[in-house]
Amino acid sequence: MESARRPQTRPEREVQPVLAPTDPRLDCITELAVKATGTSIGGVSLVFQSQMWVPGRYGVGDAYLPRVGSFCDTALEVGEDWFEVPDASNDPRFADNPVVAVARLCHYAAVLLRGAGGHVFGTLWVMGKEARTLHADQAAQLRLLGEVAAETLNARYCDSATGLYKREVFAHHLQCLLDHAEDGAELTVGYVDLIGFRQLNHAVGRAQGDAILRLVGERIVAWGGLYGLTGHLGGDRFAFAMDAVLQDSAARIDALRDVLDAPFDTASGQRRLHARIGIVRHPAGGVLAGAHDAAHDGALSLLDGAEAAAHAVGHARSASVIREYDQGLRAGTQLRMELQALQRGAGDAGALEVHYQPQVDLAQGRLIGLEALVRWRHPVLGLLGPNRFIGLAEHAGDIVELDLHVLARVCTDLQAWLADGLVPAPVSLNASRATLLHPEVLPRIRDLLARSGVPGHLLEVEVTESQLLESPQLLSERVAALRALGLRIAVDDFGTGYSNLDTLSSFCFDRLKADRRFVHGVASNQRTAGLLTLIHGVAAVFDAELLCEGVERQEDLDWLRGRDMGCVQGWYFSPARPAETVQGWLAGLGKDSNGRLDPVALRALLR
Repeated sequence: MESARRPQTRPEREVQPVLAPTDPRLDCITELAVKATGTSIGGVSLVFQSQMWVPGRYGVGDAYLPRVGSFCDTALEVGEDWFEVPDASNDPRFADNPVVAVARLCHYAAVLLRGAGGHVFGTLWVMGKEARTLHADQAAQLRLLGEVAAETLNARYCDSATGLYKREVFAHHLQCLLDHAEDGAELTVGYVDLIGFRQLNHAVGRAQGDAILRLVGERIVAWGGLYGLTGHLGGDRFAFAMDAVLQDSAARIDALRDVLDAPFDTASGQRRLHARIGIVRHPAGGVLAGAHDAAHDGALSLLDGAEAAAHAVGHARSASVIREYDQGLRAGTQLRMELQALQRGAGDAGALEVHYQPQVDLAQGRLIGLEALVRWRHPVLGLLGPNRFIGLAEHAGDIVELDLHVLARVCTDLQAWLADGLVPAPVSLNASRATLLHPEVLPRIRDLLARSGVPGHLLEVEVTESQLLESPQLLSERVAALRALGLRIAVDDFGTGYSNLDTLSSFCFDRLKADRRFVHGVASNQRTAGLLTLIHGVAAVFDAELLCEGVERQEDLDWLRGRDMGCVQGWYFSPARPAETVQGWLAGLGKDSNGRLDPVALRALLR
């Protein structure tokens, strides 16, 4: 549970892009199609750039076939829902095709398979050895089976809102492109993260929100063209892939911004969305160095790189922004993988440590708390602060385990101090929104307290003001459950999240922490002083303790003490120190926690 001054992001864990080469249900549909039409072979072919995946087939051995020059490719280019070639041996488009010239199959019939958004993702086709035209009833049965195949594909392989391939299917197709790419062929993979969609979805309703997602998907499909690969990764996130032949130039990627920035018509008028767009080029950008060794991981590595580039954009409020994966981001991705290895227990990835910054009460001259701050002792880079890796853990979906690791370490330290007969001050821990709302967090905290013997009142959970604006009712329930375990609750970074008094009144808290921007320089800046005075008043309204963060100067400390704002934290007294140093502080303060020291003596002890 580290400093919560970080973006709250979505991510679920990546799904391995490994799909079975054949789908029994689609095999069954294909066999019915072949027998209903009196033909010899058939298949369900899904196209993606230069490849075709045939997950349903009858009389066909290969699951992956080249697209260029195929019957399916021509059917898609023609674009009619029904496509039939009575005699391919006399058709200049197909006479030299090996399936015609060698296998002696000359009749072909196919129906297009469409996603929920109306776009075409493949065909259900049959072929026979005799030149012919299907009877009307045979054609009708093939069309009907095509509808069944499309429904199966939409249900099992596609997102229900957009009809685009789900994450694992997109990654599967992407991996196939990598596996079958010619030497030196360049592939561009993109990640699209819509900005502000959640707020828009709340404003217009889920049905209209799904319609907007569908429109976004249609725009990306149309932009990518017939040979593009597009996926809906879930929520407000999309992905695409193009090869170098089709992408023409960087201008084509730039054009995606205009496509996404165009307004959407809704029942309440026109709306606009913008996006963070991350791209990674392969092999110019490279599959992420050291990312994975197992098969099928190249696609996930490229998606990781594109996603990292998108998240590096930050906020894009007036227009969509494109960021390409570069060496700096590659280093961050490598660090994230090392962090994941560390959390899995890899001994060569270093160790996570918890350091503690003291919180003091000037009026009473005593230590009133400790803030737990995680550090990573990296084997090469040395001691890393949370700003180097907390965001990486969030993006990878590892933040819950990291927060709980810190909590477990804190409980271990508290247990050791108590066993030594010391009287520790309560320890505050920052918690991400994902951690606070995770269904397993409460039982795991309860278990940690029981196993360590640490009383709940020695722990304080900090909730940032910005977290209060998202899911306030659910957060209020979780805060109440934490308080029932005896834990204290603090509102962190107050004054920066634009919450209101009604939001604050939705749950109970014990402490209000004024952000350092309202503390540093308060003695010499009238506006800062006025704002901090208002925050002090808010704390009084809620009968909460006010803790002022970021105290570094003597004049600010004197100003605060003179106005009854004497609960402070900052480098004036001490930076965050390891547990061994804290043990010395507690021993120096004595076993009587009510013992007082004047600020000078207290500072001398803590420094």
